[in-house]
Amino acid sequence: MQKNKRLCDDLGLSLGDRFTQDWAYELPDEYRTKEWLNKYISAYLQNKYSSEEKKELMILSLDVINDLLSFGLSPSDEIITKALNILFDNYKEYIDLISYWSLDGEPIEDCFALTPEIRKLKKRIE
Repeated sequence: MQKNKRLCDDLGLSLGDRFTQDWAYELPDEYRTKEWLNKYISAYLQNKYSSEEKKELMILSLDVINDLLSFGLSPSDEIITKALNILFDNYKEYIDLISYWSLDGEPIEDCFALTPEIRKLKKRIE
C-alpha cells in the first residue's frame, strides 16, 4: 500500500486509520467532490507516477465520477468528459475497470450511475 501513501502525501489526502486495498472507495466524502476529481485527473496526467499509482488514481476517479453522477452532475461535465477520455485513451491498461463498471448483461436500472457512460465507451472501443 506504499503507492497509496505516496498519493495521499502528494495530494494531501487523509490516510485514515489504515491502508486497505479498497482505500479509494473508503475515502471520506470531503475527498469525493468535483474539485478533488480535478486534482486526481491532474495528478494522473503528471508523468511522475507509476502505472500502479495511475491505476489507483483511475479507480478513485471512476468511483468519484459515479458518486457525482448519482447526485445529478451531467455526464457531459468537462471534468467527467476529460476523465472518461483518459480512460478511453488508455483502455488497454484498464480493461478490468471498464469491465467492472460496464456490468455487461445487467439491466441498466440495476447498474451504477456510471455504467451507461462506460458502456458508451466500450462501444467506441469495439
